Amino acid sequence: MHFRYDPDEWRPELPGPVRSVATDDLTADTLVVWERRPYRVVEVREREQANWPKEYREAWVKQNMPDPATWYCRPRAIVLRSEEEPTAKPQHLQGPNNYYWHTLPEHYPLCRLCKEIPPCRHVHNERIMARATEKMEKEMALMPGVCHGCREPITKRQKHFTFPGPNLIRPDLGDNTAVFHTRKGCWDFLSSYDKRWAAAEEGRSRFFYCEGTETEHHDGSFECSKPDCAAKRVHKDLVQHAMWVRHHPRMREARGCWCLASQLF
Repeated sequence: MHFRYDPDEWRPELPGPVRSVATDDLTADTLVVWERRPYRVVEVREREQANWPKEYREAWVKQNMPDPATWYCRPRAIVLRSEEEPTAKPQHLQGPNNYYWHTLPEHYPLCRLCKEIPPCRHVHNERIMARATEKMEKEMALMPGVCHGCREPITKRQKHFTFPGPNLIRPDLGDNTAVFHTRKGCWDFLSSYDKRWAAAEEGRSRFFYCEGTETEHHDGSFECSKPDCAAKRVHKDLVQHAMWVRHHPRMREARGCWCLASQLF
Protein backbone atom coordinates (compact mmCIF):
# COMPACT_ATOMS: atom_id res chain seq x y z
CA MET A 1 0.00 0.00 0.00
CA HIS A 2 1.39 3.39 -0.99
CA PHE A 3 0.96 6.48 1.18
CA ARG A 4 1.29 9.83 -0.54
CA TYR A 5 2.19 13.22 0.90
CA ASP A 6 0.89 16.19 -1.06
CA PRO A 7 2.61 19.43 0.04
CA ASP A 8 -0.24 21.47 -1.45
CA GLU A 9 -2.93 19.68 0.55
CA TRP A 10 -4.38 21.81 3.31
CA ARG A 11 -3.58 20.75 6.89
CA PRO A 12 -4.40 22.69 10.05
CA GLU A 13 -1.56 24.38 11.89
CA LEU A 14 -2.15 24.00 15.61
CA PRO A 15 0.00 24.60 18.70
CA GLY A 16 0.23 20.85 19.37
CA PRO A 17 0.07 17.66 17.28
CA VAL A 18 -2.82 17.44 14.81
CA ARG A 19 -5.06 14.49 15.70
CA SER A 20 -7.25 12.81 13.11
CA VAL A 21 -10.24 10.60 13.85
CA ALA A 22 -12.22 8.35 11.52
CA THR A 23 -15.97 8.87 11.18
CA ASP A 24 -16.41 5.51 12.91
CA ASP A 25 -14.76 6.97 16.05
CA LEU A 26 -16.38 10.40 16.01
CA THR A 27 -18.45 11.20 19.08
CA ALA A 28 -20.89 13.97 19.88
CA ASP A 29 -19.34 17.24 21.14
CA THR A 30 -16.02 16.63 19.35
CA LEU A 31 -14.51 19.70 17.68
CA VAL A 32 -13.59 19.05 14.04
CA VAL A 33 -12.54 21.02 10.98
CA TRP A 34 -14.98 21.32 8.09
CA GLU A 35 -14.13 23.57 5.14
CA ARG A 36 -11.31 25.06 7.24
CA ARG A 37 -13.68 26.22 9.97
CA PRO A 38 -14.38 24.83 13.46
CA TYR A 39 -17.52 22.74 13.95
CA ARG A 40 -18.93 20.77 16.85
CA VAL A 41 -20.22 17.23 16.18
CA VAL A 42 -23.91 16.96 17.05
CA GLU A 43 -24.41 13.33 16.05
CA VAL A 44 -23.18 10.53 13.80
CA ARG A 45 -25.69 7.92 12.70
CA GLU A 46 -26.00 4.98 10.34
CA ARG A 47 -27.82 5.10 7.03
CA GLU A 48 -30.20 2.40 5.91
CA GLN A 49 -28.71 0.39 3.06
CA ALA A 50 -31.79 1.12 0.96
CA ASN A 51 -30.83 4.81 1.10
CA TRP A 52 -27.18 4.39 0.15
CA PRO A 53 -26.08 6.57 -2.79
CA LYS A 54 -25.25 4.81 -6.04
CA GLU A 55 -21.46 5.16 -5.69
CA TYR A 56 -21.52 3.43 -2.30
CA ARG A 57 -23.68 0.56 -3.58
CA GLU A 58 -21.34 0.03 -6.52
CA ALA A 59 -18.25 0.06 -4.26
CA TRP A 60 -19.96 -2.39 -1.89
CA VAL A 61 -20.66 -4.79 -4.77
CA LYS A 62 -17.05 -4.51 -6.01
CA GLN A 63 -15.87 -5.57 -2.54
CA ASN A 64 -17.97 -8.75 -2.71
CA MET A 65 -20.89 -7.36 -0.68
CA PRO A 66 -19.60 -7.60 2.89
CA ASP A 67 -21.92 -7.20 5.89
CA PRO A 68 -23.46 -3.72 5.35
CA ALA A 69 -23.63 -3.09 9.10
CA THR A 70 -19.87 -3.45 9.58
CA TRP A 71 -18.48 -2.52 6.15
CA TYR A 72 -15.70 -0.02 6.86
CA CYS A 73 -16.61 2.16 3.82
CA ARG A 74 -20.37 2.35 4.47
CA PRO A 75 -21.93 5.86 4.35
CA ARG A 76 -22.68 7.64 7.62
CA ALA A 77 -24.74 10.73 8.34
CA ILE A 78 -22.89 13.44 10.25
CA VAL A 79 -24.51 16.53 11.76
CA LEU A 80 -22.26 19.49 12.60
CA ARG A 81 -22.87 22.83 14.31
CA SER A 82 -20.69 25.87 13.65
CA GLU A 83 -18.65 26.66 16.75
CA GLU A 84 -18.27 30.32 15.80
CA GLU A 85 -21.92 30.72 14.74
CA PRO A 86 -23.86 28.41 17.11
CA THR A 87 -27.25 29.83 16.03
CA ALA A 88 -26.62 29.02 12.35
CA LYS A 89 -28.41 26.10 10.68
CA PRO A 90 -26.60 22.77 11.38
CA GLN A 91 -24.67 21.14 8.55
CA HIS A 92 -26.07 17.75 7.52
CA LEU A 93 -23.32 15.81 5.78
CA GLN A 94 -22.74 12.34 4.46
CA GLY A 95 -19.38 10.58 4.29
CA PRO A 96 -17.69 7.20 4.39
CA ASN A 97 -17.21 5.46 7.70
CA ASN A 98 -13.43 5.44 7.18
CA TYR A 99 -13.08 9.17 6.35
CA TYR A 100 -10.62 10.93 8.65
CA TRP A 101 -11.43 14.27 10.29
CA HIS A 102 -8.97 16.78 11.71
CA THR A 103 -9.93 17.38 15.33
CA LEU A 104 -9.39 20.57 17.33
CA PRO A 105 -8.61 21.29 20.98
CA GLU A 106 -10.98 23.53 22.92
CA HIS A 107 -8.49 26.38 22.48
CA TYR A 108 -7.74 26.79 18.77
CA PRO A 109 -6.36 29.64 16.60
CA LEU A 110 -8.35 31.48 13.92
CA CYS A 111 -7.29 33.87 11.16
CA ARG A 112 -8.39 37.38 12.17
CA LEU A 113 -9.57 38.25 8.65
CA CYS A 114 -10.89 34.95 7.30
CA LYS A 115 -12.13 33.35 10.53
CA GLU A 116 -10.52 30.13 9.32
CA ILE A 117 -8.23 27.65 11.00
CA PRO A 118 -4.68 28.58 9.90
CA PRO A 119 -3.33 28.52 7.36
CA CYS A 120 -6.31 30.39 5.90
CA ARG A 121 -6.94 29.98 2.17
CA HIS A 122 -5.07 33.21 1.32
CA VAL A 123 -1.88 32.17 3.11
CA HIS A 124 -2.24 28.62 1.80
CA ASN A 125 -2.61 29.80 -1.81
CA GLU A 126 0.45 32.04 -1.48
CA ARG A 127 2.48 29.04 -0.34
CA ILE A 128 1.22 26.97 -3.29
CA MET A 129 2.24 29.71 -5.72
CA ALA A 130 5.70 29.95 -4.16
CA ARG A 131 6.18 26.18 -4.48
CA ALA A 132 4.95 26.27 -8.10
CA THR A 133 7.48 28.96 -8.97
CA GLU A 134 10.30 27.01 -7.34
CA LYS A 135 9.19 23.85 -9.16
CA MET A 136 9.21 25.59 -12.54
CA GLU A 137 12.73 26.85 -11.97
CA LYS A 138 13.91 23.31 -11.18
CA GLU A 139 12.14 21.86 -14.23
CA MET A 140 13.80 24.34 -16.55
CA ALA A 141 17.16 23.18 -15.20
CA LEU A 142 16.54 19.54 -16.27
CA MET A 143 19.14 18.00 -18.56
CA PRO A 144 18.75 15.04 -20.98
CA GLY A 145 19.44 11.65 -19.42
CA VAL A 146 18.69 12.61 -15.82
CA CYS A 147 15.81 11.36 -13.68
CA HIS A 148 13.01 13.90 -13.85
CA GLY A 149 12.32 13.21 -10.19
CA CYS A 150 15.57 13.32 -8.23
CA ARG A 151 17.50 15.17 -10.99
CA GLU A 152 20.36 12.65 -10.81
CA PRO A 153 21.91 11.03 -13.91
CA ILE A 154 20.52 7.56 -14.75
CA THR A 155 23.22 4.95 -15.21
CA LYS A 156 22.86 1.79 -17.29
CA ARG A 157 22.67 -0.37 -14.17
CA GLN A 158 19.87 1.60 -12.53
CA LYS A 159 16.28 0.51 -13.07
CA HIS A 160 14.23 3.23 -14.70
CA PHE A 161 11.13 3.86 -16.80
CA THR A 162 10.82 6.08 -19.86
CA PHE A 163 7.40 7.45 -20.78
CA PRO A 164 6.64 7.29 -24.51
CA GLY A 165 5.74 10.39 -26.46
CA PRO A 166 6.38 14.08 -25.83
CA ASN A 167 8.06 15.20 -22.65
CA LEU A 168 5.32 16.94 -20.67
CA ILE A 169 7.79 18.70 -18.37
CA ARG A 170 10.35 19.83 -20.94
CA PRO A 171 8.81 19.51 -24.45
CA ASP A 172 11.98 21.04 -25.89
CA LEU A 173 13.94 17.88 -24.99
CA GLY A 174 12.01 15.87 -27.60
CA ASP A 175 10.01 12.62 -27.52
CA ASN A 176 10.74 9.67 -25.21
CA THR A 177 12.91 11.74 -22.88
CA ALA A 178 10.75 11.79 -19.73
CA VAL A 179 12.61 9.22 -17.63
CA PHE A 180 12.43 8.33 -13.94
CA HIS A 181 14.20 5.98 -11.57
CA THR A 182 11.85 3.25 -10.35
CA ARG A 183 13.42 3.24 -6.89
CA LYS A 184 11.39 4.14 -3.84
CA GLY A 185 12.79 7.65 -3.48
CA CYS A 186 11.56 8.64 -6.95
CA TRP A 187 8.13 6.97 -6.77
CA ASP A 188 6.14 10.12 -5.95
CA PHE A 189 7.59 11.90 -8.98
CA LEU A 190 6.95 8.87 -11.19
CA SER A 191 3.36 8.55 -9.99
CA SER A 192 2.66 12.25 -10.46
CA TYR A 193 3.96 12.19 -14.02
CA ASP A 194 2.01 8.98 -14.68
CA LYS A 195 -1.24 10.81 -13.84
CA ARG A 196 -0.25 13.75 -16.01
CA TRP A 197 0.75 11.49 -18.91
CA ALA A 198 -2.57 9.62 -18.88
CA ALA A 199 -4.58 12.86 -18.71
CA ALA A 200 -2.70 14.33 -21.68
CA GLU A 201 -4.56 12.15 -24.18
CA GLU A 202 -8.14 10.90 -24.07
CA GLY A 203 -8.45 7.18 -23.48
CA ARG A 204 -4.97 6.72 -22.05
CA SER A 205 -4.52 4.42 -19.07
CA ARG A 206 -1.90 5.00 -16.43
CA PHE A 207 1.09 2.66 -16.35
CA PHE A 208 1.30 2.53 -12.56
CA TYR A 209 -2.33 2.58 -11.45
CA CYS A 210 -5.08 -0.03 -11.35
CA GLU A 211 -8.77 0.67 -10.80
CA GLY A 212 -9.26 -2.70 -9.14
CA THR A 213 -9.08 -3.78 -5.51
CA GLU A 214 -5.81 -5.24 -4.30
CA THR A 215 -6.30 -7.92 -1.67
CA GLU A 216 -3.50 -8.92 0.65
CA HIS A 217 -4.25 -12.38 1.99
CA HIS A 218 -3.38 -13.51 5.50
CA ASP A 219 -0.37 -15.46 4.20
CA GLY A 220 1.11 -12.34 2.60
CA SER A 221 0.14 -13.14 -1.00
CA PHE A 222 -1.68 -10.60 -3.19
CA GLU A 223 -4.32 -10.64 -5.88
CA CYS A 224 -6.26 -8.01 -7.83
CA SER A 225 -9.93 -7.92 -8.80
CA LYS A 226 -9.05 -6.83 -12.35
CA PRO A 227 -7.65 -9.47 -14.72
CA ASP A 228 -5.70 -6.82 -16.65
CA CYS A 229 -4.06 -5.33 -13.55
CA ALA A 230 -1.18 -2.98 -14.30
CA ALA A 231 1.01 -5.12 -12.03
CA LYS A 232 1.21 -7.62 -14.89
CA ARG A 233 3.10 -5.03 -16.93
CA VAL A 234 5.27 -3.41 -14.26
CA HIS A 235 6.49 -4.45 -10.81
CA LYS A 236 3.64 -4.88 -8.30
CA ASP A 237 5.24 -2.64 -5.70
CA LEU A 238 5.09 0.27 -8.15
CA VAL A 239 1.36 -0.05 -8.85
CA GLN A 240 -1.18 1.93 -6.83
CA HIS A 241 -4.67 0.42 -6.60
CA ALA A 242 -7.99 2.20 -6.20
CA MET A 243 -8.79 0.05 -3.18
CA TRP A 244 -6.65 -2.03 -0.84
CA VAL A 245 -7.90 -4.70 1.55
CA ARG A 246 -5.93 -6.82 4.00
CA HIS A 247 -7.49 -10.04 5.21
CA HIS A 248 -7.05 -10.82 8.89
CA PRO A 249 -9.09 -12.74 11.49
CA ARG A 250 -10.68 -9.59 12.91
CA MET A 251 -12.13 -8.67 9.50
CA ARG A 252 -15.58 -10.28 9.52
CA GLU A 253 -16.29 -9.90 5.82
CA ALA A 254 -13.07 -11.78 4.94
CA ARG A 255 -13.69 -14.86 7.07
CA GLY A 256 -15.00 -16.81 4.09
CA CYS A 257 -11.68 -16.47 2.26
CA TRP A 258 -9.40 -19.47 1.87
CA CYS A 259 -6.53 -17.61 3.57
CA LEU A 260 -8.42 -17.64 6.89
CA ALA A 261 -9.72 -21.20 6.70
CA SER A 262 -7.31 -22.44 9.36
CA GLN A 263 -7.94 -19.53 11.75
CA LEU A 264 -9.99 -19.96 14.91
CA PHE A 265 -12.58 -17.28 15.56
